[in-house]
Amino acid sequence: MKKLNLLALLAIISIIFVGCVYTGNIDKGNQTLIDLSSVDSITIHNDSGGLITITDQKLIERFNKAIHTAEYDNAKLDIAAPDYEVTVELKSKENEKFSFWIMGNNNGLFTKSGVNGHYKLSETDKAALLTLFQSNDQQVESDNLNKIDETIKRITLANSLAHGSVNANIKDEYTDHETIDIFVRAIRTAEQIPGNLNTATPNYDIVLISDNNKYAFHLWITETNEQGMLMNVNETDTGYTITKESTAELKKILFSEAKFNGLEFNTERNSIGNLVAKPMGLSENNYLLNGGEVVELQGISYHTIHLFYGDHNAVNALLAHDPATEEVKVKWSDELNDSNNRWNNAFMSNYNMLIPLDEDHLLFLESDVTKKAGQYHLSSYNVLTGKIERLRENFWPLSDDYDYIYKFQWKADEQKLFMQSYLGNIWIFDLKTGKDDVHLLKYRVIPHSTTGAPSLFLSPTFKRFVHDDESGELTFYDNKGVSLRTVPLPQEQYVPSEKIKWNPAGTIAWMDTAEINENRILDIDIDYLKIAAQKINFYNQDGLSIGSIKTEGNHEDTAIEVVGWMDANVAVIKSYTVELIHKDYVGLNVKDVSYYLYDVKKKQKGASFSSIPSSATVTTDLRMGDADNTGEITVSFKEITYKKEK
Repeated sequence: MKKLNLLALLAIISIIFVGCVYTGNIDKGNQTLIDLSSVDSITIHNDSGGLITITDQKLIERFNKAIHTAEYDNAKLDIAAPDYEVTVELKSKENEKFSFWIMGNNNGLFTKSGVNGHYKLSETDKAALLTLFQSNDQQVESDNLNKIDETIKRITLANSLAHGSVNANIKDEYTDHETIDIFVRAIRTAEQIPGNLNTATPNYDIVLISDNNKYAFHLWITETNEQGMLMNVNETDTGYTITKESTAELKKILFSEAKFNGLEFNTERNSIGNLVAKPMGLSENNYLLNGGEVVELQGISYHTIHLFYGDHNAVNALLAHDPATEEVKVKWSDELNDSNNRWNNAFMSNYNMLIPLDEDHLLFLESDVTKKAGQYHLSSYNVLTGKIERLRENFWPLSDDYDYIYKFQWKADEQKLFMQSYLGNIWIFDLKTGKDDVHLLKYRVIPHSTTGAPSLFLSPTFKRFVHDDESGELTFYDNKGVSLRTVPLPQEQYVPSEKIKWNPAGTIAWMDTAEINENRILDIDIDYLKIAAQKINFYNQDGLSIGSIKTEGNHEDTAIEVVGWMDANVAVIKSYTVELIHKDYVGLNVKDVSYYLYDVKKKQKGASFSSIPSSATVTTDLRMGDADNTGEITVSFKEITYKKEK
């Protein structure tokens, strides 16, 4: 994972958006999207029915620049309705149509009608298009500075990206009267600079918001400036000098150090009796929270959180709450103050592992980060004594590339922990015997699956795993890393993102396949695909084929699925039919459901049922997901809520 703007990363943590599935169709990514000289106008439709038309040449050029610098991806995009649909009217009376997903938590994506694949926008271009696409009642005012004579209710501040647009990623927000008065006074008393100016990229974008209008300005100010400068966002050749007095007042607001001397929480009951916790010493516009796993031991709820505050400061912590008290206590924490630290991504992504080791101990990843370096330890926290024991100290040799733990799995009865990092480190820690299996930089996560689709499929016994290296074949390995057999992925066929699944005994693996057809997509999210299979191929634990089954009859709408196991050899097969819910959207209606038993080793079909037998072990998807809202504890961006006991 590349180094990211951390505030933007956390603001989109609940992610999010859309999914893509590779179809095998390749289109020219570097083709010209539109010819600027042939454009007559641009019409923008938003998702609530609003419509605006752009004819101004500068605004058309801004749109054209943003889409031409986008990165092409040949993967097909199957997602929800777009935020904006744009029709580019050409002087020839023809038109080009685009769909954009750029609002809120959506990453900047768009498609062009008639072109396979999609395009990825940079954060800068996403922000520029958001400003451009705002409807008339959302457009900021371009009045002269001294015309702001109404009551300002709110001011937003963002790091500026470019002249003429407002960055949509708000850094700070001010609603108190004192701060608002300082900003308004600075603007009203600013003096115009003679002549047309050619300036560097502004430091900040500020937007003043009243009940009826928005006023947007670029602001140039640093900690060493004696006098700052302003410009209207829509008049970027005219500048205004801020007085020395107002500059000094603004610097106190923008550059004062946060009064944060370590993580502690204030708590209070809300109107419905739930306990709400907020970090002490930080204003609400200066931090973001994200939540991780929750474990209850000895009647106490333990959970992990990540706190990001200021520009580059982050804290990972283990918290504890006793339902009998009004307190939330920090049991362990570690802080990162520099996003250039090579442990940055690992620090941001690994706070959420928390596992009950036994009735008195929690297993977690203990970071130990310094200004320019760091370590990770696999550690246990004793809930009775509060002591931390490092079970595997400094176990992770971080390479020059950014890395983080992508997947982990715990086998409680044998006290074994499996972890795979994004760059392909594999650890199988045996906490009973101490006989670990470690494979460094060998089984990398496939590049397009950084959020959802797995590349490694672990057996429940931890004795085998299957890896997808995108060679077109899946390889079965034993836990020592010895390759056993390869299984070819079928050409021109759908295979679900969870390509290999295992029976509970770890002795039989299987793979679903279906023809490439939207009528075969049961579910799709970013990089995650689930299909209505037509064929199931079975393999033994070493990857040797032991047979297959297909849908019965020649009906195109029939499907089968392994939904459970009666024992190591007998699978519960779900048989059903599917129909497309809507011809323009992905999504299937499942009907005519029945079940039957199938002995994989004997290749024999057994009894039929109207529902899954109660004695069956049900198969579940191992789909990866966020843990922000877990049980009775909810972590929002600004607070933690502990629901009262019923």
